[in-house]
Amino acid sequence: MSNLDHYNRFISSGKGQVDSHRWKQIKAREQLLVFAERSGFKPTTGELSGSGLPMILCVGSMMGKLEDLMYGVMSEDLETMRFKASYVDDVSGAAALGSIVEPTSNYPFQTLMIKWMEIDIPLASMNFVKNRDYVYLEGTGMIKAANGDRLGYHLLHSVDFPETPKLPNRIRGNISMMAFWRQAKSNTIEMYATGIFDPCGDVARVLAVPRMADVFLASVKYPHCGQMRKLSFMLDKAYADSRQHGGAEDELCVSRFAAVSTEGDIL
Repeated sequence: MSNLDHYNRFISSGKGQVDSHRWKQIKAREQLLVFAERSGFKPTTGELSGSGLPMILCVGSMMGKLEDLMYGVMSEDLETMRFKASYVDDVSGAAALGSIVEPTSNYPFQTLMIKWMEIDIPLASMNFVKNRDYVYLEGTGMIKAANGDRLGYHLLHSVDFPETPKLPNRIRGNISMMAFWRQAKSNTIEMYATGIFDPCGDVARVLAVPRMADVFLASVKYPHCGQMRKLSFMLDKAYADSRQHGGAEDELCVSRFAAVSTEGDIL
């Protein structure tokens, strides 16, 4: 079954309810809940499984618009990755290694990138453990669920290339994450996401699970990040237009500012 099939099954058969026999809640932020799969649980045929690796489920809701969220989650180059990091702060280091699919006017949220990220692990600064880093394929876009709902998606899946060797003082992990969002109400977004990861080490598993939960919970910041990104784009465009027309708008703005400053000492 595909990730989309698992989402459809969760919505239709499970009615959006989490099986407490399988999942244990480990973290929450606002209306988002993160669960870890209980050790020793054996899923039935067709159920998503970590096959012994740590597995996380995130469900719940957040405030915002789906389009804003998608602008916030996508980062198609190093500049937009830095912009996103300034608002979301979900990883400690990141780099864009290559672009495969770029957004277009017809598909503004569709991206496919190769990226690198590093995630801090508690006690790494004391040299008890090493941070984990990941080279992965990241995809974003819009699709439709079986019930016709419009979904935004975010995919991360580890890849390996000869050009991306392991780095000093880090351990290369593996990750596979998939998130879906839908506009449930006019200003409410519902989320369903799963993640399977291998931090390569038993001690690291215990420390990395809560840190990976934080990555899921960072989703509540995506809508605001998307709004700020659109605002930044509009400001940049307005400035470029003013420069193209000889700066007349700048002169007008300065003269108005001077007039207000001198009339009645308002400023």
